[in-house]
Amino acid sequence: MHKTSLLTATTAALLLSGCSLFGPSQPSGTRGGSYPTSGCAQPMSSITADKIIVDKSDRKMYLYRNGSLLGSMSVSLGANDYQGTKVKAGDKRTPIGTYTILNKRCHSVKYMAMTISYPNAADRAKAAAKGVNPGSLITIHGQPHWNRDGHGDSYTLSKDWTDGCIALTNSGIRKLWSMVKVGTPITLRP
Repeated sequence: MHKTSLLTATTAALLLSGCSLFGPSQPSGTRGGSYPTSGCAQPMSSITADKIIVDKSDRKMYLYRNGSLLGSMSVSLGANDYQGTKVKAGDKRTPIGTYTILNKRCHSVKYMAMTISYPNAADRAKAAAKGVNPGSLITIHGQPHWNRDGHGDSYTLSKDWTDGCIALTNSGIRKLWSMVKVGTPITLRP
């Protein structure tokens, strides 16, 4: 494929996905950049979660093992999440429903990412009834490169800024990565 076509296709996929390409507006005096797309894998913890719950109203992610709470983390959601659940591609809302973790990968813009299985059958049916594309590529991801060292975590966690994804701090995504296997169920509640 021609490089220009590949770049155009990649850019279009990112714009239609559930993740903001660049993250929240950068505080004054910060710079962009990118992360390496390999070598970010974390070793698995001896304690793994068998369920993830995201409570959107509290902006919290909870990790469970056999019904016992292992821990929680603050999250940022879609920029228009206050308008309700995700309906269509590009609406900047985070979905509500039950999904699974499909993959774990290094991400050049958001450090590390885990794709969830949105849209599920119910999401596709709702979108079809409205005649819209439900969107896809909703992930749990880290922070933009300008916040790679965590100096802006309080800033980014104080805003909902993604295009529908769930953003954690970089230390949070490393912890989650080490505690969650592909196939782990995740429930996103209102």
